[in-house]
Amino acid sequence: MRKTVLTLMLAASAITSAASAQTAPAPATPRPPMRQDANRDGVTTRAEAIAQADARFAQMDTDRDGRISAGEMRAYRTAMHDRMVASGRDVPVPPPGGGKHDGMGRQMDPNRDGSVTREEFQARALKRFDRMDANRDGTIDATERANAVEMRRVDRRERREGVTPPAPAPAPAR
Repeated sequence: MRKTVLTLMLAASAITSAASAQTAPAPATPRPPMRQDANRDGVTTRAEAIAQADARFAQMDTDRDGRISAGEMRAYRTAMHDRMVASGRDVPVPPPGGGKHDGMGRQMDPNRDGSVTREEFQARALKRFDRMDANRDGTIDATERANAVEMRRVDRRERREGVTPPAPAPAPAR
């Protein structure tokens, strides 16, 4: 009797192990940390976001006058677009009815003086940081980052299609 029970328990254990091995999802590939995450701890702080904005500003301000002109902005965007195309990444689509704007746009140059200062650039970076920081704890973790990536994909898809997809129709009442 003892051998029968032991044999049945071992068989049940083997069957359960085999079944769970077949249905277990493959572990997700971890996403690389954000560029702003200087210390690679998986969390981006406001200070890291400001440091990244300063580095990007320095990269864009090719004449080193403390301002990004419309020409510098166009050159940077063209270079970035070319790198994205070359790497096979999803390239942003211009809004329907026209090409990309020529120069800054209102969001980059809020005072419309034709250039972007370091302070304006940092303010925009912090606005983007705050939008991603859903729980308002001053850091962006992997979940908040994934949510922001998905929101960006939806925005791009909607721009590519030219309209917001319609809401599903309600089921007919019976």
